[in-house]
This record gives sequence, C-alpha cells and structure tokens, in this order.
Amino acid sequence: MNKLTDEILNKYIDGELESFELAEVKNEIEKNDETLARLKALRLVDNSLKQMEVEQAPVNFSERVMKAISDVSKAVKPKVSYFFVSIITLFSIGVLGVIIAAFKSIDNENGQPTMAPYVDKAKELIGKNLIEFQNFFSNKNVLLIVSILTLILLITVYLTFEAHKNFKNKLNHYTR
Repeated sequence: MNKLTDEILNKYIDGELESFELAEVKNEIEKNDETLARLKALRLVDNSLKQMEVEQAPVNFSERVMKAISDVSKAVKPKVSYFFVSIITLFSIGVLGVIIAAFKSIDNENGQPTMAPYVDKAKELIGKNLIEFQNFFSNKNVLLIVSILTLILLITVYLTFEAHKNFKNKLNHYTR
C-alpha cells in the first residue's frame, strides 16, 4: 500500500478491513509517524461523534416542511412582463388609430369628406419625403445592414421567448 487515505484509516478504526489489508495498515502506521498522527486525529473525531447526543426529528417533520414549501410556492404569483404588455398596447393603439382614421376619412352621407384636409396633408408630406427615403434605402450596403440587424433582432426575440418558456416550464415542474 503506497499511501493510506483517510477512508482506509476510517475503515481501520471501524474494523472493516480484510486481514491482509489490516497487516499492511499496521505496518504503515508503525513506519510512518505522519500516518500515526492522522490515525490519532481520526480516532479523536470518531470518539467525539460517538459521544454526541442524537436528537430525533419531530414526527412528520419532512411532511410539514414540504407542505410549508408547497404553500409558499402556491402563494407566489407570476410576474407580468410589462415590457411586452406595453409593446403590444402601443401596437394595438397604432392599429386602432389607423382604423379610426380610415373610417373617418370615408365620405359622410352628405358627400363631403370629413378627413380630406388631413389625408391630403399626409399624402403631400409622404410624397415630399418618399424620394429621400428611396434614395437612402437604394444603397445596397444600407439594405444589407438593415436586413442583418432585422434578422438578429428576430432571432433574439425568438430565443428570448424560448428561454422564457423553458424557464417557466422548469419552474412549474419544480413547484408541483
């Protein structure tokens, strides 16, 4: 035996070694003072542990702890992601605004356009700036950069939703 581990020395103390192992351990203890010191320290720990009082846990202790954990986990309400709620709300308000503007711009029963001045002003503004937008976005490098950034954004949103869904599933699994 080259080196006696604490595990082997503990087996020696507990009398769990075979006869050939016992002879090797005794031989090593006689030859090596460091091993003897480790053995004495382990015997001291063993005696201390044997002298300790063992207290029994109260009846149904585990069940009561698990019930308390279960009650607390049921009391925790999931948090609402206000970021996604606000984005969806803004998008909904925008769509609703477009629909209202479309209905208001329809001629009323008298044949007079109700939103015609606003629609004409919007058409004029878009017409003036449309050429500038077309010139800016006609550059292939700009289109490539915008396309890559859009793709990265879509992938990030997808991965965020998947990570959130996986986290929620794991959380639900552990709270059951």
